Amino acid sequence: MTAALQPIAGRARGKRPPFALCYHGVGRPGPDGDGHGLMVAPERLSEHIDLLLGQGHRLVGAQELARAVTRGGAQSAAGLGALTFDDGLAESMAAVAELLRGRAAGATAFIPSGLLGRPHPDLTDGRRIVDRVQLLELAAEGMEIGAHSVDHADLRSLPAAEALDQMRRSRADLEDILGRPVTGMAYPFGSFRAETERLAEDAGFESAWGCSGPGPWRSFALPREPVFPATTALRLRLKVAGLYGPVHRLQRMRHGYGSRRAT
Repeated sequence: MTAALQPIAGRARGKRPPFALCYHGVGRPGPDGDGHGLMVAPERLSEHIDLLLGQGHRLVGAQELARAVTRGGAQSAAGLGALTFDDGLAESMAAVAELLRGRAAGATAFIPSGLLGRPHPDLTDGRRIVDRVQLLELAAEGMEIGAHSVDHADLRSLPAAEALDQMRRSRADLEDILGRPVTGMAYPFGSFRAETERLAEDAGFESAWGCSGPGPWRSFALPREPVFPATTALRLRLKVAGLYGPVHRLQRMRHGYGSRRAT
């Protein structure tokens, strides 16, 4: 597929629509491997950052990007991009902070407020989420902090009152710790429905992010491109141009593999 993508990547080079990238872990797989496909190697993330800055993108916090799009639409936010990191795994966030030092790049961490200092509930290797002190250190280094529910709950599966409580409490918890407003959130598992969007607004957020590839820029359904260990520089160029999903599906259809969602 790489050779087939090269000409399209070349055409995408001059395009700079706004984009947001959704990372989870940054580091090495544990002893049991990386069954969820979350752990992007630090050197790969470093390559991504250098590529994006080299292409002239300005990497800002997710909320700055959301506000730019809200004010003037996606065209007015051309050239802006956001690096976002869901869950706030402590080892990963330390690696991200180290990579960002000395680079003109911002980033956003979306944190499940009720799991600070605890193992991630969906991982089996004991990786922990940042604790209160580590969260404050990230904020002091300039990383934007957003909410990610209290317990990393799938908000789509909860009754409306419980989903709203997860959102409101996560926002209040983080604001109490940080001493500043928390105005953005990301949906756990990157998924949402119309009711979830409405509840995010009712919870007092300005914006909320999914993580399932390109889509319309709605304030409570903002699109992010998922990034995986296999996301090479070539694939990243297509993702930030909004072309990777369609191209990948076309390639699969041509080879008789159906239209499974691109990763």
